Amino acid sequence: MLTRADELLMKASNDDAALVLIAQPQKRWTTFLDLAAAAVMTLPLLGGIFLLTTEALSKPDAVSLAFAQPVATLQIVVGLLLMAGLLLVPARRLVARAGSGGTVEIDSGMVRVAKRDLFSSRSFHEPLEAYRGTVHRVRTTISGVHHELVLVHPDARRDVVIALDRLGPALTPARMIARLGLPEIAPGEIARRR
Repeated sequence: MLTRADELLMKASNDDAALVLIAQPQKRWTTFLDLAAAAVMTLPLLGGIFLLTTEALSKPDAVSLAFAQPVATLQIVVGLLLMAGLLLVPARRLVARAGSGGTVEIDSGMVRVAKRDLFSSRSFHEPLEAYRGTVHRVRTTISGVHHELVLVHPDARRDVVIALDRLGPALTPARMIARLGLPEIAPGEIARRR
């Protein structure tokens, strides 16, 4: 689970009340914008396919021409499928992200994760000792360099990925790893440690 550190609470290491609490609240306004963007991307595609299909089926010459020239028909169908893929994949991601939120809480030796999105919710809790270690992962994207901390679990579905980008400069990944008390794992050793 990837959790962005929108709201982070870290107390002193001698205070065991809440070692780490990261909350990603649901944002109603961005949910609406995400769904509107997905609709704007999807509706013209569906409308175009509908108009093309109704026009082709209403004229018997178009159907016979499609059967007479199967290569041209195949090119049209493949082009429509590629356009649908280019538009529907980002639209699906926008809809999946809409209304998402969750919390990651690490305290008293327990890791509690609760994640919800528009269609489902998932939660679990594990003892901190069940995790094999932590990995500091650095990803480079178009928007910049992103630092993540991965708590590695024997079951990959229970891995917890914490985006460290919004943490204060005083809290480095090394200090966070030391505070968690788990051994650090090199990124290439994750599969061997499971």
